[in-house]
Amino acid sequence: MKSDLSLLVKLQKLDLEIDSAIEGRRSLLSQIREAEKKILQLKEDLSNKETELRQIRKERREKEKEIEEIELLLDKYEEEKYKIKSQEEFTALEREIEQAQKKKGKLEDSLLELMEEEEELADHLPSFKEEVKREEKDAEEKKEILSRDLENFDHKEKILQEKRRNLVSQVDSLLLEQYEQLRKTKDKIAVVPVKNGICDGCNVKVSPSLIGRVKRGEITYCESCNRILYIF
Repeated sequence: MKSDLSLLVKLQKLDLEIDSAIEGRRSLLSQIREAEKKILQLKEDLSNKETELRQIRKERREKEKEIEEIELLLDKYEEEKYKIKSQEEFTALEREIEQAQKKKGKLEDSLLELMEEEEELADHLPSFKEEVKREEKDAEEKKEILSRDLENFDHKEKILQEKRRNLVSQVDSLLLEQYEQLRKTKDKIAVVPVKNGICDGCNVKVSPSLIGRVKRGEITYCESCNRILYIF
């Protein structure tokens, strides 16, 4: 019985190391995913800005074309003035000219706004590209470091799992089943020490009779939390 208890204590220590390795690997994987996500987001942001600039330039060209067409129309109206013979036709033409000039004015205001947006974006884009390159490089370097650390965690876990298999083969199957069940229901802590007469798992006083059994190396369960007890 004493050997069984000693094996469980060793198994508990080993399992905690494995848990730590698994958690470390999980954390690294999360950080790697975040680094990859950051790279993708930077590329997407850059692509969006480039698309925005192309769209602004397209809209600018369209408005410039509209303004040119209106200017041609106004030139045509000016020529028609000299061919008009009635006041009624002249008044109607003046209205057409006025409407065309108003439309041209609105287009010119809109064009000016687009040109300002284009200039601001075009000026900012080169520095943003450099920033993206730097951030991407930093993210890639961080990802490489994390990947190397991940390999170390994987190697460490493999070694620990091998040690665990060897240790588990020495533990009584029924006792191992109880241990595994306690690990599942007791926050992964199945075996706890008794310190100054107190169960280290639930901080409840352990009766002298149970302490005596623990000292004799018997498999003893805390009356409060049901964890397996041992004494250093």
